[in-house]
Parts: sequence; structure tokens; C-alpha cells
Amino acid sequence: MNRTRNITFPSMRRTLGGVLLALALPLGVASAQERGGIINVASDTPPVGLDPHIAIAYSSLAAYEHVYETLFRYDADMNLVPALAVSVEQPDDVTYVFKLREGVVFHNGDVMDANAVKFSFDRILDPNTASPRGSTFETIESVTVIDDYTVEIKVKEPFPAFLTLISTPNYAAIVSPRVVEEYGDLQRVAIGTGPFRLVKYETGARIVYERFDDYWDEGKPYVDGLEFTFTRDETTRIAALRRGAVQIGWVREPRLASLLKAESHLNIQQAAPIRHQRLFMRTDQPPFDNVKVRQALSVATNRDEIIKTILLGYGTLSASVPPGVPPFAVPADEVGSLPYQQYDPERAKKLLAEAGYPDGFEFTLLSSPHGFDYITTAEVLQQQWSKVGIKVNIESVDWGAALSRWRKGAFTAFLIANAWAPDPSNYVEMFHSQSDSNYYGHNDPKLDELLDQQATVVNLEKRTQLWREIQAYIAETAPALYLYGMTPRYEVVNVAVEGYRFMPNASRSYLREAWLKK
Repeated sequence: MNRTRNITFPSMRRTLGGVLLALALPLGVASAQERGGIINVASDTPPVGLDPHIAIAYSSLAAYEHVYETLFRYDADMNLVPALAVSVEQPDDVTYVFKLREGVVFHNGDVMDANAVKFSFDRILDPNTASPRGSTFETIESVTVIDDYTVEIKVKEPFPAFLTLISTPNYAAIVSPRVVEEYGDLQRVAIGTGPFRLVKYETGARIVYERFDDYWDEGKPYVDGLEFTFTRDETTRIAALRRGAVQIGWVREPRLASLLKAESHLNIQQAAPIRHQRLFMRTDQPPFDNVKVRQALSVATNRDEIIKTILLGYGTLSASVPPGVPPFAVPADEVGSLPYQQYDPERAKKLLAEAGYPDGFEFTLLSSPHGFDYITTAEVLQQQWSKVGIKVNIESVDWGAALSRWRKGAFTAFLIANAWAPDPSNYVEMFHSQSDSNYYGHNDPKLDELLDQQATVVNLEKRTQLWREIQAYIAETAPALYLYGMTPRYEVVNVAVEGYRFMPNASRSYLREAWLKK
């Protein structure tokens, strides 16, 4: 017999056991916070559109995340907490009953209610919308309004990632039905329930927001508004940060973060590592079709040296799920205990001999100068692996060509980092033999079975345990090498800004909590 599960998202922590309970979070109250002022932010890439159901690129998300909200959201430690919904009950593995927050209004005064939630999900699923997320949520069977502030969503089969996916605006933002009816698409207009209203959008140059006085989280935001300016030239952004023309901006390289850290009026915020560097191999072709060769490569890799050399210490060890993905990831300080993660060149030589390569071998490593750490990391690996008789030829091509060859499987080995994903499965699904993104020819029935199993386990404790098993198995069989974890960007923040936290997924949504010292 199924028993209703109340799913609560306690602040700063997940409750394990598959029963995550219902809301009891205090709303923020201003005490020492000061009100007023504009926070100026320098960013690199302007949005390609503002419709959260269509424009899902990170540059667009970074623009509309201050305007639109979701049923649940992530806190600064990447735990789920309530937002437009205050709780969710799960009567069975395929049914979610959301209780909505009452008294929430859109920026145009429309009430946010169950009809708006149903409209938003129906719009994502409507083929006429052409939402890239339509396929993500194709497992939704029905969205039913129970009453003004209760919505039931049924899925066709257990969908463990459902709650994490709907907690990101570029997956499942709640929009106003009237606004959509009035404008058609939302690519040039943004009217949500978030802490800031969009005031002005100068394409490719500037976005201006102002405080939404009727925001449901009483007292927030503290500042009067935000102004984002866009320039791809990092030197220009750094100069603006140094002279105080902007209060927040980011850099990608540890070298630049170290330089700016020396400035007395600037702080560096380094979020939990959610990006990791990976070396993929064609495991269906010699020499990497031999697991002992892959294991040899792993123990011939001095990951600590790479972190010190390339990241200047701004990094951690990482398993196949980055450390900044709680609770599924193996913590950084436990990665070294996984199979074949300890640097041991003598063991590497022994494994190579057992694999039939006593004198080593030669191969080509494909990469691109697209990322600051791509070619430099390849060069360190080249030097390390030469000590065990492996000769690496580095082939550096432009980013477009690299991606094209990667997706065609036209490589022997390929070095590429990842972006943040809302569910652990996104980080390793490419190893499933039936995956559309399996560009490596990898075919491991046991790993297939584990990945299939995790896709049906809704109980959080059991799923977490299963993900630890998957990461240990991937470390042992080494379909890819995971070299380090790091923050996707280094957020440079003027000391005048208080209360702000840069999130591991590079979200700046905590600007709703920020204030300016006067």
C-alpha cells in the first residue's frame, strides 16, 4: 500500500530517507541590512532571448533569473528550498501534489495561482511552443488544478530528477497566462513573480531592473535595483571592477582571481566545485578498449600536481559527479579513496605490461584553447604520462571543430570540461550504451544496469547510496578520467556589497539578499 510522503526542504540541508518534509522556513527579515542603491554588474555575454521556456542558454537564464521563479529553488549550498510552492506531497512514486504560496502576484498584478502553474507546464509541453524542455518533461502525464492553490502533477513513470529539474527557471519558470496571451512569446518581455522587475533591455548592451515592491518574501530585495552591462572583453570588465564603476563581475582564470584578490576593495567568492575537467576515450578502440590501459592512465595521473599547476590551488579532487552536487557526489576529501585515483607510476607500468603494452604506446589527445585550462592541462598530462612510456600528441583545434569531432566520435581521446546540470545523471548518462550522447562507443552492461536502476529510484537515501556505487564503479573501470573539480567562475565582489553569495551553478539569484554598505 502506498503511503503519502510529505516532502520538506529544510534550510541548508536535505533530509535523507526519501521523505523530504513540508516547509517551515522563516522568511528573511532585514536587521543590519541597509536599503537603497543600485548594484552594477559587469557580465560577458548578453541574453539571446528572455522567454524562459524557449531561451534556455545560460546567458538568457542569467538575465531572467531575477524576474521569474519556480515552485522550488536552490539555496546557496544547492539544496532545494520552497519558492512559489510551500510544500509537495507524494502519494505514490508518480504523483506530486503541490501546495502553492498564497498572496504571490506577478509584476503586472496578476495572481500567481494553480491556473498559472498548469498554464506554464502546459505551455512547455505544447509542441507549438517549441520549447527545448518539452522532451525533458514528456514523461508528464497530466497537470490538474485541485483548487486555487493546489496542483497535482502525474508522471508516466518514476522520475527521480523531477523536483530538481523544476527548480531551475530555464526548465520550469512559472509565467503569467495573460502576458503570454498578450505578447505571444516572451523573448522581449519579462513579467514574473521575482524580486526584480525588468525596466529596460538594450539588446546586447544593458539590462536595468528595479525592486518589485510587492515581492512575496517581505522586505526583500534590499537594493533599489540592478544594472547589468555586457562586454566580452575581460580587460574592460576588470578595469571597471578596479575603479569601482561596477560592484560585481567574474573572471574565469585562477591567475586573474589571484591578482584581483590583492586589491583591498575587492573580494573573491569561489563557489563549491560544480565544473570538472574530464578526459574521454574511445573505449571501443585500441588501446582504450582495454580496461587495464585506462586504469594505468588513471594512476599515472598526478591530479594534485595539476590542481597546483593549472588552478594555482583553486580546485579539488572530483569523482564523476562534481563535489558541488549534494548529496549525490563523493565529497572531495573522499575521492582519493576511490579505485585508481592515487598517483602511482610504478603501478601504471605494471598495468600497462599486463595489458600488453610493456613499452607504453602513443596516441593523439584532441582539445581546444577554448578554455583557459584545456591545452595547459593536456600539456601537464603529456609530461606526466611520458614517465610511464606513454607518448601523447596534442591536437589543438578551434572550439567549433572540436565539438563537431567530439559529437561524431572522431577522436581517440578528448579533453573537455562540463557545465552545471541539475541532476547527477546528466554527468554520466553519456556512458549508457543506448545514450544519444555516447560518443565513446562505451558498452558496459553493469553500468547500464546501474544507470537504469537510478532512473527509477525515488527514495533519496537509496538513490544517494546508488550514486556512490556508480561513482566508485566509474572510477574502477575508468571510461573517462576526472582530473579536478573547480568553480565555473570566480566572482569578484566589491567590499561594499554585503549579503551576496555566488552559487556553484554560477547563478546570481542571491542578489535578492544583497545590500550596499553606505
